[in-house]
Amino acid sequence: MSRKGHILAGIVLAALALMLFAAAGAEPFEPVDLPVIYLHLDGGEAAVFAMNDSADHSVRCTGKMDIVVPDGYDGGIGGAYPQGTVKGLKLDYIRGRGNGSWGNPKKPYKIKLEEKTNLFGLGKNKHWVLMTNYDASQIRNWITGWMGERLGLEFTPMGAFVEVVMNDEYLGIYYLCEQIRIAKTRVAIDELTAGDSSLPAIQGGYLIDFFPEDEGADRFETEHLLQLGSHTPSFNPADDGYENEAQKQYIRTFIQQAEDAVFAADGRNAQGRGYGEMIDLQSLADYWWIMEFSCNGDAFRTDSTHMYKKRYEADGSEGKLYFGPLWDFDDAWGNWLSDGTQQVGFNNSYFPWMSELRKKPEFLALLRARWDVFQAALDEMTREGGLLDATRDELQGAMGREMDRWGEMWNDLNGESLRRFPDEVEHIRNTIALRRQWINEHMDRLGMVDFQLTIRIEGQEDEIVSLPADGWVDPFMISVPEGWEATAFLLEDGTNVENGFRMEQDTTLTVQCAPMDE
Repeated sequence: MSRKGHILAGIVLAALALMLFAAAGAEPFEPVDLPVIYLHLDGGEAAVFAMNDSADHSVRCTGKMDIVVPDGYDGGIGGAYPQGTVKGLKLDYIRGRGNGSWGNPKKPYKIKLEEKTNLFGLGKNKHWVLMTNYDASQIRNWITGWMGERLGLEFTPMGAFVEVVMNDEYLGIYYLCEQIRIAKTRVAIDELTAGDSSLPAIQGGYLIDFFPEDEGADRFETEHLLQLGSHTPSFNPADDGYENEAQKQYIRTFIQQAEDAVFAADGRNAQGRGYGEMIDLQSLADYWWIMEFSCNGDAFRTDSTHMYKKRYEADGSEGKLYFGPLWDFDDAWGNWLSDGTQQVGFNNSYFPWMSELRKKPEFLALLRARWDVFQAALDEMTREGGLLDATRDELQGAMGREMDRWGEMWNDLNGESLRRFPDEVEHIRNTIALRRQWINEHMDRLGMVDFQLTIRIEGQEDEIVSLPADGWVDPFMISVPEGWEATAFLLEDGTNVENGFRMEQDTTLTVQCAPMDE
């Protein structure tokens, strides 16, 4: 038989197989080693196309969802999330979600069920997320959540790895995850209503985003230029929110007064309150360690960074600001690094409150104490047979199917530097080891936030700029007089650093110039 004949025969056999599956009431893809979510969406191919083509995620589909587990499934990594087969879950809707990830062929989704359901032991809720995890390991968001739980950060979103089939089309590996929202099984803080307008009710709870994308009634700025937005409650009626000036002014005033205390010389604001009375310092320390250690590219500069405020503390006093929940760590844990490299420094993330607090001896002591706890969790993660190994083993088979489905996309996203699974898992392990080594060797630099660079050019007044400690300086970014070109960049000992240098102390850089050729 010719090659064309073989292809035609294969198509016929595949069609017959699908018909037999349908006749038998079976799914066209059966669970192998991970649970499978089957989405049976109304409207067929046209409805799915419209949903996937909706840039603002306004197009929604309805239908039903089944979760089928393979024989012997013990609940996933470590047996943490058991789940039996569940069929016929009605969808209030499914829609697209995400910003940068939405532009890729494999789409992430938000699901709302008609009834609250406890999926994988994660608590009853209607709202769930199917994350695509755009990294070659698929596990960076998972290990971040695991780390948050080990450190004791409250309300860390957790999830389970699944494979997804939508209207008989296999879509690959997804991470079924809790959505960040105020609820008893999510961010379990008191929920405000539109009618709450006086103390003590308006003390909380509040869920706050950093650098929200949307302009409008929910966005505000602190005196140290921190852009924040009120996630819940929203004070924008056009976005399912409500108008309540008392709540809005309370939370903005509280955050500003907390910032004032952080930047006060004695650590107390004009009202006499210390920053430790308004901010839960351990949650901030742990949150920062995860951001800084993993070198998360989204840290403190996108709306994936969150904090929340409780109404009361356990002792009945006014609630503090807490940092979390953790979210969106695709761009972390060495995802952008080549093998054998090392990320140095304690300033890979920037948050003005942390830059100020790291100058305070009492907060530095807390950071050092939490580093010891952090390292114990790293041991558990990276040891032989630990979290990384268990996760690799669980996903190994499904990753082959993922690459069969989306290999071309992964090659386009990662280019020639793509590391295949499980090599990417080993890359994460190596990145952790190198980062950990640097930190342990440089803990004396934990309080170093910035250094002064004096730029000296003959005939010009010295320019002094503040740069992050351990940051990399590219001398060719320095402006020289018009009509001149830089010929050398000299440190005080005469070393020419035209290829760049790292800021490890206050430094004077002399730029030698010569007239440009006509």
